[in-house]
Amino acid sequence: MLVAALSFGPRFFTTAQAAPATTNAPSAPPAPAGANIETDKETGKPVVTTPSGLKYVDLTPGTGPAVKTGDQVTVNYVGKLIDGTEFDASAKHGGTFDYVQGVTHLIPGWTEGTSTMKVGGKRKLIIPPQLGYGMQGAGDVIPPNATLIFEIDLISSTTPK
Repeated sequence: MLVAALSFGPRFFTTAQAAPATTNAPSAPPAPAGANIETDKETGKPVVTTPSGLKYVDLTPGTGPAVKTGDQVTVNYVGKLIDGTEFDASAKHGGTFDYVQGVTHLIPGWTEGTSTMKVGGKRKLIIPPQLGYGMQGAGDVIPPNATLIFEIDLISSTTPK
């Protein structure tokens, strides 16, 4: 049951119901000249929308290695609902969150949204319900059909030897 996972911090992101996301998805192509480009209201930075419906904003582009499927990844994150209510943060669980990219079963929007990040980057993910917890929501914390907002700092990404 999903609710049991909620009480154990970072495992909050796991869901047996979620379909696997495409990893290492390319970012959206540049908009044609003169096109109306969506910008993030808070930062004024461009919003990238992927074919799946995921949106993201690169707050700080990373300069380190790119994340690859199978990498051991370490991040700091804050998760909020669209109304600004914080529902989780890595700081609440001792600091960082570690997982294996594309292997650890996370919500599809998280996997897709981190798949094109580089170490040192900070990204805001805007995850629509179909790439999050969908119609079922997650316990008493995330309502059905919720859009999730994550700010993720990519601390490290290492390929196992």
